[in-house]
Amino acid sequence: MSATAPVPEVGPGVLLTLDGDDWSEGRGLVPGSRVEVVVTGLHADDSDEWVWVVGHRPGCAYPHVDEHVPCVELRVRLAVLRRYGSARHES
Repeated sequence: MSATAPVPEVGPGVLLTLDGDDWSEGRGLVPGSRVEVVVTGLHADDSDEWVWVVGHRPGCAYPHVDEHVPCVELRVRLAVLRRYGSARHES
């Protein structure tokens, strides 16, 4: 992401409910489907429009086990994430 792109501060534990057009690709997900994910982290996509979100499905029995790989990793529109958190600037 560019140094001027505002990146939402979406902390661990936030539940995102995403419509099919809110995200573009994700591991093990059906394109265009509605997805719910409990955030464990965000990482850059080298874009001013997208951010990778990692987390767990709401029904996951193991979200607090460090060795448990996140259930969900998907590329989410930055504009959508702004609905869930406060803005900060990446440096």
